[in-house]
Amino acid sequence: MAPAAAPTADTATSSQPSEAPATSEPPAESGLAIKRGIVTLAPDRASFRPCGEQKDLLLVDQTDGVLKREFSGEKDANGADQGLKLYIEAYGERAIDQPAPEGFAGTFLLEEALFAAPDGQTRGCDSPPQDYIVAARGNEPFWGAEVTEAALLWRQPEDPKEISIAAPQTQDSEGAVSYVAANPEHRIELLIEAQACRDDMSGEYFAYSARATLDGKKYTGCARIGSRSF
Repeated sequence: MAPAAAPTADTATSSQPSEAPATSEPPAESGLAIKRGIVTLAPDRASFRPCGEQKDLLLVDQTDGVLKREFSGEKDANGADQGLKLYIEAYGERAIDQPAPEGFAGTFLLEEALFAAPDGQTRGCDSPPQDYIVAARGNEPFWGAEVTEAALLWRQPEDPKEISIAAPQTQDSEGAVSYVAANPEHRIELLIEAQACRDDMSGEYFAYSARATLDGKKYTGCARIGSRSF
């Protein structure tokens, strides 16, 4: 077929912009955005279904196999013959330049698993993305800390049950981020380190560990990055 001729003065042209051709490729995604979804670990392959979507992507694990290693002893609640399902929060992106394998809607490149738990153990995809920068928690003694753009919030079962201090100071170092917040009554120090951590009660996996100090008393635990990651 010959190419269409360019319009001339006698040729009518539309004032409306032409529509872009339809494409089956998903929009480009930033690898720095946290992805949330369900991973299924089967013996022969793994898949990833992003939250809010209905089709699976073939998962290509570019980590050191952390999910299989950390959850090797887990069994799916629906039966041992099914692949283990995990809710995860991770860095990664769709491989839009690779054809989708048969039975999959595309390919997902897993770059770093930030958080993982057996599906159904947490609210998973039913919970909205968290708006904190980082949240940390530990057991025995139980404690929790949350850093937002405005404040550092501390929670614990005993009094004072909740402490909120505005404008925490932040300091970055290699493999770690520290936060310090103080007022006339309290001082909170929180150190987040790039070191894998497992909750010794829930079994949840975290890519970061946490150490905290409240008024001189020390605490340890795990840390989870929010949608406003550091």
